[in-house]
Amino acid sequence: MALCSVLCLVVICMCCTAIHCQDTSDNVQGVQYRCSARDGRDGRDGRDGTKGERGSDGVQGEKGDRGEQGITGAPFVPNVKQCAWDDISDRRNNAIIKDCTFNKTSTQSALRVLWHGNFRAKSESYSCTRWYFTFDGQECSNPLPIDTVLYTHTNVNFHFGSSVEGLCYGLPAGRVDVEFRVGSCRSYPVSTDLYTGWASVSRIIIEEIP
Repeated sequence: MALCSVLCLVVICMCCTAIHCQDTSDNVQGVQYRCSARDGRDGRDGRDGTKGERGSDGVQGEKGDRGEQGITGAPFVPNVKQCAWDDISDRRNNAIIKDCTFNKTSTQSALRVLWHGNFRAKSESYSCTRWYFTFDGQECSNPLPIDTVLYTHTNVNFHFGSSVEGLCYGLPAGRVDVEFRVGSCRSYPVSTDLYTGWASVSRIIIEEIP
């Protein structure tokens, strides 16, 4: 026998309303139930999934257009100076032999200095003579002084050509007085019979090194 009633079996059904009906074929009355429901609360978010594998590299892109030409830099201009003297024949043993003024353009640069000339030192006893550079009256301290020495114990009149050269860092920009001096060594007296720059050209060359 056909029934017109429908049972509400859904778990989430919150309220059922009875509806009476009649099957005309069998003259059977029954009750049909109509259910209504309300939305429940949202559940909690699930855990993050595991990290996926790295994908394959994409297709290489096309070569870009050529960039614009950069600004042309200023040309390098060497900063070099030479001071030279002929036959100075200086016989002093504790003095500034010669000096040369230089204009240093940068605090970051170094000065390369060179003296070329001849020396002589005679002594009947042990003696040591030192020729060296100073900058504004002070010896170079970065990294070390620039000098040479001649130790002697002879009266032979021998003049020999020599160069004294080195780099000095840490000097300020601006005017620098570069002096070439003569004096005694650390532990010995200076010779009393000296010659610096006899019968030849002596020179100081100064160069700023970037």
